[in-house]
Amino acid sequence: MSGIDESKTQWPLIFSHIQVPAPRVEFHLHDGYEIYFIISGDVNYFVEKKIYPLQYGDLIFTNNREIHKPSFQSDKLYERICLEFHPSILRPFIPPDFDLLGCFTNRTNGEQNKLTLTARQREEVMGLFTRIERLTADERQGSDLLRLGCVIELLVLINRLFLNIAPETERTNIPDKLVPVLDYIETHLDGDLSLEILEKTFYVNRFHLSKLFKQSIGSNIHNYILIKRLAAAKQWLAEGASVSQACIRSGFNDYSNFLKQFKRTVGVSPGSYRRQG
Repeated sequence: MSGIDESKTQWPLIFSHIQVPAPRVEFHLHDGYEIYFIISGDVNYFVEKKIYPLQYGDLIFTNNREIHKPSFQSDKLYERICLEFHPSILRPFIPPDFDLLGCFTNRTNGEQNKLTLTARQREEVMGLFTRIERLTADERQGSDLLRLGCVIELLVLINRLFLNIAPETERTNIPDKLVPVLDYIETHLDGDLSLEILEKTFYVNRFHLSKLFKQSIGSNIHNYILIKRLAAAKQWLAEGASVSQACIRSGFNDYSNFLKQFKRTVGVSPGSYRRQG
């Protein structure tokens, strides 16, 4: 693989391979499902309320309800591969006895997101990514079908491994002081989550809390709350709530700001997202 940016935007399947100095990445979520493969870099990966330390060949998979971000511990050269896809492209190919999307859907959000591969498994996964990258650049007829076949093969491998994950062996390193704060945010998205309120609730200095969050997760707490609220709004809209209901239930007090932030982050207005179903 070339190690340069090979991002392609033919939604519903996007392949991206980058090799860059450690970039600045904020919390985000996608409309599709994502497979992330780390090649190099000093990286911890944050998903919902967990931080996964990464090493070469680790896989992270996230669904469209899980906020996530890489957090960089040094300026070491960073290389990773991402594959994002909409689940609708795979549903016609899912047999009744094997769920190709199980690793994204058959678990609690923010749990069991990481696979640590053996050397042989890394080689197999890298081989599939190499073929996907080559087929992404191939404009001949039939290349899209061959690429989809590689994605299905990759998902078969990942889900076979996923079925054997032992949850109790997962290692995460969220500081103890942050765990109840993240739990509180999760259950109070529709309320006041200002630093003043968090300070009074947890008897911790707001500036210390902000610093601890930044040091541990690599971003600020306001951005985390914003993305969590947008994720909640997406879920409300998907379940049939009106735009105004989704705005209120996800904790946005300013309707116009909700519309602006939703479109900026998701790419479409809340009304359009709701109609897409």
